[in-house]
Amino acid sequence: MDILLTSIGRFFDPLVFCLVLGSVLAMAWIQNGRHSILQAFAALLKSGRNPFEETGENATFMCRRIDFTLRQQGILGLEKVRSQDDFVVHILSKLANAQDAKSFEEWVVLEESSGKAKQNLSASFWHSAAEIAPAIGLIGTITGLIQLFATGIDPLKMGPAMSFTLLTSLYGLFISHIISFPIYVRLHERAEILNAYRAKVVQHAISVATKELGPLEPVHFVPAKAAKKRA
Repeated sequence: MDILLTSIGRFFDPLVFCLVLGSVLAMAWIQNGRHSILQAFAALLKSGRNPFEETGENATFMCRRIDFTLRQQGILGLEKVRSQDDFVVHILSKLANAQDAKSFEEWVVLEESSGKAKQNLSASFWHSAAEIAPAIGLIGTITGLIQLFATGIDPLKMGPAMSFTLLTSLYGLFISHIISFPIYVRLHERAEILNAYRAKVVQHAISVATKELGPLEPVHFVPAKAAKKRA
């Protein structure tokens, strides 16, 4: 047991590990924007399972449910349709209260784009961290070697100094391949499922709006001078 603890102690330096990890997260945060780090860690809470793994909900089911509600209750009944995805509930509520198909289509396309960007941001953050970590580790190693050779080489101190220097590369690789990249793969897969689901429901909602809602009344513009002459 003592041998195992000693071996682990040789490979783990909390200060160096936190320095490398902090640098990686800071660079990924700068690359992806100010809200990215909060969303990236918040996404971890839901990353353990697929969006509809427990309920089995899918786009075909939701589109049929929308059509059934339309036949039974009309377009106003869409406000009562529930989904595991709050985004779908929101767009159906907006559809039930929309004034015309064109305005609804413009709004829902923007909402879909915004939601897709938000879903992809979390995965993008961890992808950036996976790419940056080895470079941060290598920078630490090169910096340590420069300091080592600049201060002179003492054979008695060279071993521990080299061990400390190489830990940065080890931690960079560990953060990249053992932590960040697996998280990216999981979040990317989850985002793909959710974005595909939303895209199908959005297209169906647009088709419903086109059938159920009429276009806006044409606006007749009368110039002020012409109106004044008539008066």
